[in-house]
Amino acid sequence: MALHKSSFTRGTLALLALVATAPAVSAQTAPAAPAEAPSKIPVLTRAQIDAYLAQPDKVLFIDVRRPEEVSEIGGFLAYLSIPISELDRFLAVIPKDRALVVVSNHAGRGQKGAELLASKGFNVVGAVGVQNYEKEGGSLWDKKVVTPEIPGVVKAGTPVSPVREGFQGSEGPAVLADGSILFTEQRTDKIIKIGVDGSVSTLLDKDGGAHRLALTPKGELVAAETGAGHVGITVLQPTQRVIATGLSKDKPFIHPNDLAISSTGNIYVTDPGAYQQAVRGAKPATPEELAKVKSGVYWINRKGKVALASDSIAWPNGIVLSPDEKTVYVANTVSDSLVAFAVNPDGSLSGQRNFAKLVGFTPSPQGGRGADGIAIDREGRVYAATSAGVEVFDATGKALGVIPTPRQPQALVFGGADRSRLYVVGRGSVYRIATLTKGPDRNGR
Repeated sequence: MALHKSSFTRGTLALLALVATAPAVSAQTAPAAPAEAPSKIPVLTRAQIDAYLAQPDKVLFIDVRRPEEVSEIGGFLAYLSIPISELDRFLAVIPKDRALVVVSNHAGRGQKGAELLASKGFNVVGAVGVQNYEKEGGSLWDKKVVTPEIPGVVKAGTPVSPVREGFQGSEGPAVLADGSILFTEQRTDKIIKIGVDGSVSTLLDKDGGAHRLALTPKGELVAAETGAGHVGITVLQPTQRVIATGLSKDKPFIHPNDLAISSTGNIYVTDPGAYQQAVRGAKPATPEELAKVKSGVYWINRKGKVALASDSIAWPNGIVLSPDEKTVYVANTVSDSLVAFAVNPDGSLSGQRNFAKLVGFTPSPQGGRGADGIAIDREGRVYAATSAGVEVFDATGKALGVIPTPRQPQALVFGGADRSRLYVVGRGSVYRIATLTKGPDRNGR
């Protein structure tokens, strides 16, 4: 039996299940088995499960699978782990002041465990099969995931290792000089630091609505801020100052999303705010109206002057510079493609073109969902966070493979002492993957 919460340090108490043996009965003499009565325990829908998961003080999930099943298939964020063969022995540790949901791979075994608990006086509200929950679109925790082989990128069978789960949102990672990474925990308005040893700490509280982060050549921490009264590009540390708030006073940034900074101090910013407003407004725009919306990719020069580089990308999202800083890559979230720009000698952008086509694109009336955050390695390979996982492309845009992740990724960065760990953040989780390649040895992304 183990009380598991994946946001705590991982550790489980292993228990050996008792194996009952019975005399063999020949098929000729075996009596016909009576038909089983339908279970009185309801099988919960995904919506019901999500509602119960949101009440950990009132509802306890009891997983009756074997530990190896949990690690292979995945489970829920917090649960009491007691294999079904052990339920009778561990009734005393199950609290009676909370409602119970019994978990198995499919609901049948869960219903049997639930019936046993109900017969002992426990308040059982339902059973769930994690594989059924996943088929309905739910995301599982603790799922053991390994990579395929992608030459030069990862070895086959490399684990996608959870660093920590259960954050209140996880976005916008950047890497520090020692290889530690930072990311924004948006729901709590914090910036979290993960050390190269996996330690977790809060770097900054009340960060002003930081969405994504980058570092200047001098090591200043810069954020694309989207909080109330804090819309713009801002230096957060060591001394707070505003770099830019928009194209002009009449054309402010709406929702700056991501940024990349060159070694010479040029800053490239994506702002999909116009498109987001059109989609999320009181009267959402039609597909025809959305096609006319102008969002922006911007260039901020070393003097802080803002220029529009492109308004033809509907939802510009993640942005990153090539290692030689001659190309800027942008994720167009409502497209099945990544976009590339040439960087001119003065830092301005030109020559917009489609760079690579994604497999993890999901169409929708609002245009669909493609790539979110993107990263790059020293060899110029581009990594995109999509619904398929982490898609990898070479410097020409050729697809090299997809790294699966337990939960859908949102943003990426190379970190670790030698930049040979790919960190994947999103939906409250942070994962780390050992790679054969390394990230650029510079600030700025």
